[in-house]
Amino acid sequence: MRAFPPLLTAIVARELLGGAVRVSLDLGRSEVGVEHVEGGALLPDGSLLGRGELERVAGQEGGVFFPRDGVILQVALAGDHFFKLLPTAGAPTVEVDGVRMHRTRGTTPDADAGLKLDALGVGGCRVLDTCAGLGYTALGAVGRGAELVVSVELRPEVLRIVELNPWSGGLMGGDVCLLLGDVFHVVESFPDGLFDCVIHDPPTLSHAGHLYGGEFYSRLSRVMRPGGRLFHYTGEPGSRFRGVDLRRGVMERLRRAGFRGLCWDDRVLGVLGERR
Repeated sequence: MRAFPPLLTAIVARELLGGAVRVSLDLGRSEVGVEHVEGGALLPDGSLLGRGELERVAGQEGGVFFPRDGVILQVALAGDHFFKLLPTAGAPTVEVDGVRMHRTRGTTPDADAGLKLDALGVGGCRVLDTCAGLGYTALGAVGRGAELVVSVELRPEVLRIVELNPWSGGLMGGDVCLLLGDVFHVVESFPDGLFDCVIHDPPTLSHAGHLYGGEFYSRLSRVMRPGGRLFHYTGEPGSRFRGVDLRRGVMERLRRAGFRGLCWDDRVLGVLGERR
């Protein structure tokens, strides 16, 4: 099992400032004991957090932090986009330029991934997860007995964050075939009819419009066996992007690309269908 550094959120920092002797240092997955010493808190890995450091973290809602060499760092990366890990009531999400990559309203990223997998049914199947993200869907498919799970991630920055996220443990452990690249092109390397199920949960239309197009849907159709099942997340029903009815357009393009039995599932805000 990968060893993760102790992770702090504003809530945990406030608990430590209040004298708590047991807290979660892995974003809610477990609790450990901490020792309070003069001026701060001593963590199980030997890190000493001064009161001033805890107060700074306590004032920064919406971030995840970890100590390294006496400095508190945020789980975030900046480049052409700004990526950061964002805590929720369950598994954390990743935020890109202020946009959350998972549903968090009324649910948590891990619970939402489970609903999508249950709606699709992946037990015993060969599964393609087109957009890995933090790996919750791919890991959930493994846990539900999928025979093979292939997951594709475009951004190396996201995989760097995966390395610091306890909820992503196992994504790089060999149970998932994890590939780095644009799935629009990666999918061309797969043989015809390889997959029984495809989970397509892409970024928003404005960030990845090519993953909502007929050409990509045709590529997905080719690598699915006849009767194979597809789930495509689109978001809120009736949502519009610059006057475009996203859900209706997605279903029309999927139908032209060789899918049938297309229907909307309110529970997971996406389209389900079968490869003809």
